[in-house]
Amino acid sequence: MAGGFIPTKLEAGRSLAGLFYLILGNRDGLKLLDSSPDGFWRSFGAFFWAWPVQCFLWTGIWRAVPETRPDTAGEVFGFFTVSSGFDVVAWVLPALLLLPVCQVFGLSGKFPRLVVVNNWFGLLSAYIAFFPAALRYLTPLPDSASALISLAVYAAVIWLYFRVIRICMEGDLMITIFISLMMIITGLTISELAFSSLSS
Repeated sequence: MAGGFIPTKLEAGRSLAGLFYLILGNRDGLKLLDSSPDGFWRSFGAFFWAWPVQCFLWTGIWRAVPETRPDTAGEVFGFFTVSSGFDVVAWVLPALLLLPVCQVFGLSGKFPRLVVVNNWFGLLSAYIAFFPAALRYLTPLPDSASALISLAVYAAVIWLYFRVIRICMEGDLMITIFISLMMIITGLTISELAFSSLSS
């Protein structure tokens, strides 16, 4: 059952290629992203491709708050269960927020496309975020340099997301800004709640 929901390597590669086309300003990228009903639901399965790196990113809490590092297998399991739960919320909530937004602004026809793009961009952004996280763990960078790199990467991800959404919105600047800000605030809120829960 899960195998039917999780996108194949070919689908993942095609969808990421579509995102890269969109990032470069080429609308042909939309043709590589499956917005059909089946493609819509399977795009949520992109979460399983992002889950391993998401688990790695959550271990950053152990670096920030060393006393929260689990000591037993049960505690490790509990940590990743809770963090994965927040990840699922972060994956599903944007779709739930985009639905009323699209209805209010008369964009119902673009809803499936937006959700598919948002889900696959979630996979791309997870692996982009892996870069500064890996640097923190594997290199003797000072905290200030590490924080600066993380901030630069985060800003780049926001800019790339904005570019992709603007193409989806056919250049509508105000709607693009609104959706981008909504997604940023949603992500930051969930991250803060997760950090508080996992570090308590």
